[in-house]
Amino acid sequence: MPANFTSGWLGNNQQAWHRMGVVTDGTLPAREAFETADALFTVEKRELHFPKVLDAPRDGEWDFEPSGTFGVVRTDTQALLGVVSRQYEIVQNDSLLRMAEFIREEVDMDCVIVLSDGAKVCFTATLRGAETDIVPGDTVKRRIVGYLGHDGKTGCGAKFTNIRVVCQNTLTAALNESGARSSITHKNGANNNFDALISSIDVARQDFITECDLMREFSRASMGVPQFNEFVDEVYNIDEGQVFRKRQQLENAFRVGYGQEFAPFSVWSGVNAITQVETSTKGTTAAKGRSQFARGTFGAGAQISKRAFAVARSLVSA
Repeated sequence: MPANFTSGWLGNNQQAWHRMGVVTDGTLPAREAFETADALFTVEKRELHFPKVLDAPRDGEWDFEPSGTFGVVRTDTQALLGVVSRQYEIVQNDSLLRMAEFIREEVDMDCVIVLSDGAKVCFTATLRGAETDIVPGDTVKRRIVGYLGHDGKTGCGAKFTNIRVVCQNTLTAALNESGARSSITHKNGANNNFDALISSIDVARQDFITECDLMREFSRASMGVPQFNEFVDEVYNIDEGQVFRKRQQLENAFRVGYGQEFAPFSVWSGVNAITQVETSTKGTTAAKGRSQFARGTFGAGAQISKRAFAVARSLVSA
């Protein structure tokens, strides 16, 4: 399965890059979205046993000893999702649904995704009132991602991000971003802490407004080709006289790349040019697109894009 995708629902007629899952027009109520994604299965914690040879075994006869460790098992498919300790407290998927329903007045559901046979479940929803155009035609949305792990490693939580989570790669990218988040581990009391996961919504919306204001500053700040090349040198740490093979590709993206007509020859166009070259899968083959998606989501491309934003911030703040 691409990027560990098992099942899912995706709204607003927006397919994921892997073209899997149930796609519908518009949004759905949280429960219907979870049901469509087959995300309301339950899990159990079962003690694991290991085979032990008997002192005087007959052919094929074994004894099985309790191991003191436990498996988290999906009850409908009997899939083993993770190995945990005795102290591990299971949080069922309906708790994640409860989180989505609790914030229903604040959000519109985007998608619900099941990963690795059910080892992880997550939803993405767009915050109402947190969608804006940086320049006409360039719309940015603020989203909340709720997630829950049954793999013994992933906790439960909510994260605010601009990323729409549709696979393991995008979940990793969203959780690795800086920004407002709340999380808990599967320890005693885990099921009593879900209401606290939404406490930072107002802070996240304020972060979003501040970030959008900064991007508008980018669109108003002029940048010619010489300044763009200086910008590239700083983002990529290019030494004077060093041959940099991407320079022409980057300059072309700056001059005539995606969206440049909205705010041409600006810091905004400079950031977009680097982001296009480092992360865009448009116009590539399927194989190159998968590689570029991985690089741009959680690899070197993502880091370079983040650095471009940071350098741009320093330019308009100087």
